[in-house]
Amino acid sequence: MSPERGGAGADGTSRWPAPDSQPSALPGSQPSAPPPAWPVRQLHPVPLAAHAPAPPAALRPGRRRRGWRLALAALLSAVLAVALGLLALDRHAERSSPESVARSYFQALADGDAPAALALAADPPRGQWLTSVVLGQQLRLAPLADISVRPASRLGSTATVEVRYRLLFGSGARSVSDTARLTRRGSSWWMSRVASTVRVTAGSPGADRLRLAGRKLPAAAVMLFPGALPLAADPPGLRVRDTGPASGAGDRLMVRLADAELLAKVAVSMSAALRAQVEQAVDRLLAGCLKGSNDPLCPLPGSDRPVPGSLRGSAPLIKTVTPRIALAAAQPGVVSVRARVPVQGSWQVWDFENQAVRRTGKVTVEVSARVALDRPAVARWDPP
Repeated sequence: MSPERGGAGADGTSRWPAPDSQPSALPGSQPSAPPPAWPVRQLHPVPLAAHAPAPPAALRPGRRRRGWRLALAALLSAVLAVALGLLALDRHAERSSPESVARSYFQALADGDAPAALALAADPPRGQWLTSVVLGQQLRLAPLADISVRPASRLGSTATVEVRYRLLFGSGARSVSDTARLTRRGSSWWMSRVASTVRVTAGSPGADRLRLAGRKLPAAAVMLFPGALPLAADPPGLRVRDTGPASGAGDRLMVRLADAELLAKVAVSMSAALRAQVEQAVDRLLAGCLKGSNDPLCPLPGSDRPVPGSLRGSAPLIKTVTPRIALAAAQPGVVSVRARVPVQGSWQVWDFENQAVRRTGKVTVEVSARVALDRPAVARWDPP
């Protein structure tokens, strides 16, 4: 038998390779690595003493780290689920009673958050005046504070809530009692209405100077949130007064949610500061004439046939003679001044022979002047 295939040798031993022995490498080749295995087989185990503790079971590399990651991910998922659940419960609690919805609505107004206020409406209205910009102008005129909500009066799927708050106008705070009406849809309550329809009319000169939320006063009605009516006049020296039958609030104009439709009747007047500027301008103009001004429109003394420009003397301040100072009806943007002013001094008159004759003493002059609102420090005489 060929020795290459095994068999018995001359000495009687077998030529077959032992079962546990490694095959011999072919000539010129490198020995191959053992196949991968887990756990690693120890080729030469070291015997341990009988009383030695048993080693822990071997773990695959990275198994403990992956376990911590899985545990952390599970914990974060649980925390997120709890947070979302609490948020959902909080949102549900906000909608679960008409009192909480009414409070949330007026708090959104106090915060100047128009989108939050509109989000509480059963049917949100649309309008270019229902914005946070306009609401911010209302709050600058009068911040909304001290909100208190009374228990709701329910009737089926509707509810009425009385709300009280204060509007902090610059001229003084005003306590307001308002009413919110709500409707229920499913398990949630919604505001039936979140804005009021407002129309502003002006029945006095100066209406062209009125501005609603910084814009020209519209002829049509607009929708506004409750709070101060964002109505002002330009320049700031003008004041807006409420002339409605039940106003009694002066310039503290306001919009309430309880008033579904509001007709605001207003008038424009001058502030004390603007009136003082006008009076001082006329005083300077008259003083110039009494000192020899060449203005041909200077007032004449109240006597027969006075000589123009001849009056010299002194006059009291115009505010002491009760002048008539008002916005000119026929001249937009103009303040008209009328007064009878006594002058102590001298002047000339024409006699029957057309000769200038000097007179002295006290004489009354008719003052008729105008002042532009854009330049209240400058007065001019009215032409005859």
